[in-house]
Amino acid sequence: QHGANGAGGVQSASGMATGPGAEARAAAKAYLQRGNDAAAKNDFEAAEEAFEQATHEDPTDARARYDLALARQHLDDHEGAIASYRRAIRLDPTLIEAYVNLGNLYSELGQDELALEVYQAALELDTGNDDLFINLGDSYRSLGFFEDAILAYRQAQILNPDNERAVNDLREVREHLNDQNENIADLEARVDEDPRDLVRYTDLCDVYLEAHREQDALNMVNQMIALEPENPAAYETLAIVSETMGREDETAEAWQRVTQLAPSNAEAWEHLGIWREEQGRIDDAVAAYEQAIKLNPETPSARFSLAEMLRDDERYDEAVTQYRQLVNDYHDAGDEQDEETLADAYAGLAAALNLAGRYDEALAAADEYLQRFPDQPEALYEQASAYDALGRRDEAIVAYERALEGDPLNPGICNDLADTYLAMGRVSDAIEMAETAVALDPEFAIGYETLAQALHEAGRDAEAEDAIQHATEIHAALGDDSDEDEEDE
Repeated sequence: QHGANGAGGVQSASGMATGPGAEARAAAKAYLQRGNDAAAKNDFEAAEEAFEQATHEDPTDARARYDLALARQHLDDHEGAIASYRRAIRLDPTLIEAYVNLGNLYSELGQDELALEVYQAALELDTGNDDLFINLGDSYRSLGFFEDAILAYRQAQILNPDNERAVNDLREVREHLNDQNENIADLEARVDEDPRDLVRYTDLCDVYLEAHREQDALNMVNQMIALEPENPAAYETLAIVSETMGREDETAEAWQRVTQLAPSNAEAWEHLGIWREEQGRIDDAVAAYEQAIKLNPETPSARFSLAEMLRDDERYDEAVTQYRQLVNDYHDAGDEQDEETLADAYAGLAAALNLAGRYDEALAAADEYLQRFPDQPEALYEQASAYDALGRRDEAIVAYERALEGDPLNPGICNDLADTYLAMGRVSDAIEMAETAVALDPEFAIGYETLAQALHEAGRDAEAEDAIQHATEIHAALGDDSDEDEEDE
């Protein structure tokens, strides 16, 4: 574990930001002291409870959220800690300790892309922190961006020539990069030895992509196609390279060529469906998925892809048909993998029924899902959505809260719960939950809209206008239809 304080692990901090009122601040301060005392005795369960009380007394106190995150992290409640760190950052965007510990936690969980984003944000606040640059380098290194890692480690060494970790990490990543380059040179030599062996080209393409040398990989695959223009493997490699380079149309056409050369390749048809869908060619995507299902009806992935595409295209009844088929196919599942497939099928079925406005059926599907897989957050969420649409809001709140216990980092659940709280007149709870939603996903426009409604109901019109402005900016950045694309993850 590594941290920007150079000591590793989480950093402890406590204090008070200005709260909504003197009485609330005093109560929060008392709970904070109680929490700090418990933490000093390593009683993190008591500390968590006290810090939670502090946040209830003063929801605007970023340090209370930060201390709550620390307690949860010590209790190995990683998702709860992440949610609290994000709330602390939203309340105080300058709270560097929250960025550092959040980045460290993401790194420990293997979520290196998220860790990288957090460290980059932290460095905007503290450009002279050598340990932060080491953390940044570690994230680049884990993602395979060795040149960027070298630059980060070197900057740490510039800032602190006595930082031995910077020296050692820089040497290690340089050695790894040299080994990678030697491997590439060896594979290039193998291609030169037998330039008609396509397997050697494929091996070299793979290593080029690992080294983020996409153009070299593309040049190599073009040579493969020139050598054997009727070989489907060459076009599969072209599809992989084109996808890595972000070339949507070229990727789709490469998979189209594979299906022409190997029409019995079910996986190729499924890939073609995915990329036709990306192009917005829905009818072509449907045809490709259906061909994949026809060729390999025992594999559920193509039917899942078809069902999800139909749902996204608002063809809900057709999506329901596909999900029901999956449920029927896997209802008597035996092994663990089939059980996972069945759970996903139930989740899709309940969601599609809710979207189709068939709420009683959605509730029945969610109930059946929960009987087979108790306490599944997806099932509870769809159950809550059905209750909500049927006007059974007390039951909806219970289901949303249970879903959030199992999936506390889901901004969609937070937002829908906030909306239901608001409908029930629980304005403070609605504000709290909407704040959590936008802290978890700062680009969640609907979350800001819900927050604005709740703030307006609380008479906090200036803050409501600010939330609306955030939502408007997000919609403008993502396009006019972005609000239709928001959904829980």
